[in-house]
Amino acid sequence: MLKSFVRQYWLTGAATIAVVASAAYYVAIGEPDNFQNVKKPKNKSRNKLAGLVNEGNTCFINTTLQALASCPIFIWWIDSILAKPSSDATGNCLETTSSLNLTMAVINNQHPTITADLFNTRQLIQSLEKHGWNLKSEEQDAHEFFNMLFTTIDEEINKKSKIVKGISIDEQDTTTVCHSISSSPFRGNLASQLCCLTCGHKSVRYDAFECLSIPLPKLDMRNAFTMLNVQGLLKQFLAAETVGEVQCDNCSVTNGKSVFMKQLSLGKLPQCLCLHIQRCDWTNAGQLTKRQDLVKFSEELNVGNVVYTNRLSGNLKPVTYRLRAVVEHLGMADSGHFVTFRRNAVDGRAKWFYTSDTYIRTATLEEVLKSSPYMLFYERCT
Repeated sequence: MLKSFVRQYWLTGAATIAVVASAAYYVAIGEPDNFQNVKKPKNKSRNKLAGLVNEGNTCFINTTLQALASCPIFIWWIDSILAKPSSDATGNCLETTSSLNLTMAVINNQHPTITADLFNTRQLIQSLEKHGWNLKSEEQDAHEFFNMLFTTIDEEINKKSKIVKGISIDEQDTTTVCHSISSSPFRGNLASQLCCLTCGHKSVRYDAFECLSIPLPKLDMRNAFTMLNVQGLLKQFLAAETVGEVQCDNCSVTNGKSVFMKQLSLGKLPQCLCLHIQRCDWTNAGQLTKRQDLVKFSEELNVGNVVYTNRLSGNLKPVTYRLRAVVEHLGMADSGHFVTFRRNAVDGRAKWFYTSDTYIRTATLEEVLKSSPYMLFYERCT
């Protein structure tokens, strides 16, 4: 149902209005130099993706943009934000959001008038620098850029937002968490349930996230190249643990500080799920290293067993996400290159592509699943 709605919305008014909004912004400030080497053929193929120029160690930007551009729900959300009849959609208020929208439309070859084999991200970079971000250092990270981009979009869209990122309520109260209507489809909530092992009192706290950063288990020096899987890592990340010396509001008067059982779960499910595999680690000598652990993943990810309401009811009904993109880091901790495997529709059918800055080729699902994931992008399908 959601897919049908998104597809219909994309092909009708929202996309057109959003592109017009982006175009109006660029008319106001002048044509950006992104448009160099742009062609405007009468009949262009919608099956071809555009590459992104590396502006000097900007592969971390290019790889993130290609991954985001593979998520139709996210594109629909950006379109809907720009299509809103609000004064916020004019001037410089949504400069980064507009630039992102334009970039994704061009690299997906969905812009109504602009097509290009290559496109650059200078306009987007400049808009982010106006928000105080430094993108000129020699080495940057795709996960850091993801957070940087979403922080900026959130600032532009929700300048007067009343979203509270940490909400603490009693277990007996409602566990429904409300977000701004402008919340990103990547935004979800982690439910942190605390249960006092002395009196049994429970409380739950909700914390917003847009990307779950999942640590790898402690390195076994006897077997440095361990075989792991995303399902297991996610389960371990959300596993129950004991927390000592915590003040209990219910029994602290008589017993002082208590031992609690802490359980993390997915409280509010995002429409788009981003997972970051923490591959950087510090040695005992203080040296930064990159973990080379093999992490297996599949085209579909069922998170039903880690959903808060499922755990409460004991009914672990499936909640399935489908893979849209994989960001892979090639190289060591202090150097390397980011590439992306991503989906794109070709003649109405999903097809995989490998993107590395300006280089793009087709890929097989088998090749995708053999890659070494640094970030995984999923969209909910059930």
